Amino acid sequence: MMGSLRSLQFLVPFVAAIPVPAQAAPVCASYADQLAVMVEAAEAVRSRVDYLAPLEDPVAARHRAQLELVERDNAARLVSLMAACGWPRHSVEGVQAARSAWLVAQQRSEDLGFQRQVVRQLELAALDDEASMLHLATASDRLAVREGRPQRYGTQLRQVHPCAWDYYPFDDPARVEARRKRLGLPSLEAHKRAINTMIITENCSAPGLETGTVKR
Repeated sequence: MMGSLRSLQFLVPFVAAIPVPAQAAPVCASYADQLAVMVEAAEAVRSRVDYLAPLEDPVAARHRAQLELVERDNAARLVSLMAACGWPRHSVEGVQAARSAWLVAQQRSEDLGFQRQVVRQLELAALDDEASMLHLATASDRLAVREGRPQRYGTQLRQVHPCAWDYYPFDDPARVEARRKRLGLPSLEAHKRAINTMIITENCSAPGLETGTVKR
């Protein structure tokens, strides 16, 4: 759709389409199935991880190490698949396959080299309206924050007070609001208010949060 293409123009000045080599066809034909197996494998291991166990607990440590290994392997496999097939496209592999790829990408959010490749492939797919613009905006903002750059869509927040969250730096607020509107996202203030309302607990004072005010 034209709205999505216009949105993408604010993310990258130019991205060239990359054809899929003919020899990659067999691999790409099973792209969706491979992604489903990768997600299932990670979830199976994650279900055994006791996040409340002491760090010195040998069983919990083994499960954490197993999860790290599976997630790292999944990321490497996704990199190979993206190199051969690109980001899974809605009209080819299906929306669920794209969601599975997104889940795999989230598992290695601190691997900047991997995240740069994810953003690049999302950009390419989004040019043809074949990827979620929200996924692209989130991945782009997350990478910008990690690299010390201002985010463009205001998707990333941080805790600035025991009971309040606020945005990581972003560029011109008016432009951020315009980009969010094109993607159908709520305003920056409305989104921040919703996030803060969600994290309120019995130990937090609500008055300041009701207005979206953040204490610093």
